[in-house]
Amino acid sequence: MGEDALPLVSVMIATRNRVALLPRALDSVIRQDYPRIEVLILDDASSDGTSDYIRAHYPQVRMFRYEENRGLVVARNLMMREAKGEYIVSLDDDAYFLNGDAISNVVRRMGREPEIGVATFRILGPGAAEAGGWTAEHYTHLFGGGRYCLRKALLEEVGDYRDFFFHQAEESDLALRILDKGYRILFFPGAVVFHENSAIGRDSTRIPRYMVRNLLLRSWLNEPFPWWVLSTGNTIARCVAKGARAGNLRHVIGGFWSAIGEIPRVISLRRPVSSRTVWLYLALRRGVIADTSAICSVYQDPPRGVRNLFG
Repeated sequence: MGEDALPLVSVMIATRNRVALLPRALDSVIRQDYPRIEVLILDDASSDGTSDYIRAHYPQVRMFRYEENRGLVVARNLMMREAKGEYIVSLDDDAYFLNGDAISNVVRRMGREPEIGVATFRILGPGAAEAGGWTAEHYTHLFGGGRYCLRKALLEEVGDYRDFFFHQAEESDLALRILDKGYRILFFPGAVVFHENSAIGRDSTRIPRYMVRNLLLRSWLNEPFPWWVLSTGNTIARCVAKGARAGNLRHVIGGFWSAIGEIPRVISLRRPVSSRTVWLYLALRRGVIADTSAICSVYQDPPRGVRNLFG
């Protein structure tokens, strides 16, 4: 296949006050062996000269900037709308590709299986969930926000991120809608990302607050009865227990009350997925499914049972 016949890939990076780290992420994209890549960066109101630095040193980058901090979710939504590629790759500003053929590999893999809507990459680094864990390809229920490749066409069917989530749990909300439309989410180890997990700009109080808020909103917006009732109780219990252990219970409670305040918006936007989708989500969360024929069977008739509730 000639270079011009290859699908364009849009790589998007949202950043805020991390100009010291951003070049490493950008360079790992530029060094990719895939020949058709555009790079989009959104500077979310940085005060460290990020925009000027990128314009001076990376003139090929499509640059966007907010003058006021609007959050990661809003930033990614804008770049997804502006992306010209058939595929959209998301990378965090404190992360970088470890292999130069990552994008080539994922485009080739997703091209073989049109049902794959999202491929989530293997991640290594401090606190990374997959470090020393899964290394084999398998179908899954979720994808990581700064380490995935998504078909742009599916956004027309499922919509984009919810802007009002701001930060945390936006992927699990979108993943439910993706699964409901019949797309698959693949854990793909052919693309490996190292995530530095930088402390720059990281607010330790924001994560527990937005996590409980957005997990509740995800349930209320997407899940049919009685699932949203069960999820509400489970989310509150888990987040309260975790908050008590971590000493940030007041932030968890603040997140809960913030979710209550969003109920009018939830009512207007609520579009429940099917119960089949919920069972599928639980089955994928519980077990590793690597075989294509097996995943077809699970999609057609997800296993139901009490044990899947506790995966």
